Amino acid sequence: MKQDNLKLMGDFLRAKRENISPETIGLTKPSRTRTRGLRRDDVAYLSGISTIWYSKIERGQVAGISPQVLVSISKTLRLTKSEYEYLCNLMSPRKITQKDPCCTVSEHASQLLLQLNPLPSLLMNDYLDIITCNSAFDLMVGFSIDSLPLTEKNYLCLTIGNSAWQKLLCIDDDDKLELQITRMAGFLRDTLARLPDDEILKKKIDDFRELSQLFDKAWTDNTVLQPEGVLYVYNHAELGKISLDKQLWWNFTGDSSSRLNIYHPQDKVDRQRLLQIMQ
Repeated sequence: MKQDNLKLMGDFLRAKRENISPETIGLTKPSRTRTRGLRRDDVAYLSGISTIWYSKIERGQVAGISPQVLVSISKTLRLTKSEYEYLCNLMSPRKITQKDPCCTVSEHASQLLLQLNPLPSLLMNDYLDIITCNSAFDLMVGFSIDSLPLTEKNYLCLTIGNSAWQKLLCIDDDDKLELQITRMAGFLRDTLARLPDDEILKKKIDDFRELSQLFDKAWTDNTVLQPEGVLYVYNHAELGKISLDKQLWWNFTGDSSSRLNIYHPQDKVDRQRLLQIMQ
């Protein structure tokens, strides 16, 4: 395992350990302790390993961890499926030919986006850069995505500082903004586990941490999240509130990869509304 990945794993396990109260797993909280959350001794005991061994794991000094130990630690720390898979990626990155994140749009992709109208759709890469989108999506957000400077054509960047984008995502208070930014920090952390040598990704993460205190906090807290399709209420610039099912389609062509977000209405009435504003 790469030394960087050992450190990432140690930092992640420590953050998860410090966020679990002893009482929630049936342990008595010590009357006097400076340790936040669980102690290393607690995690080691409940995982069936020695405290010395677990301490070395947290310090990034153990290169080989058996699958059984990884499962035991994950259960003790109550990791989600995404968090467990993140650790697996750090331990042993998938043996596949990694594609570079897409940065340009092909003729075929442009035609596909055109044909997807009136369903709002956008093409995005692993950096959360928006490569392009169709007319239906421009109508939904209320401005032309392709007219933005390249530095601003990024899902996270827009979430942090674009009021029209925040309105689209129904972000009307600090808590909702923090939740959205935390979700994207989790996605980028999972991406970094798959692309540990991607210097462009590392630079973007550093830039996001400098740009947003909320992102910096989410990154420090070791949030992990994998992308998922979800039903969500959007504030359409022309139609107002509308429920759309976001479906994700991954595209691998040549040496690059990208992700297509397609937003489906829940019923025929909303589909007709989307069609009418296109006309």
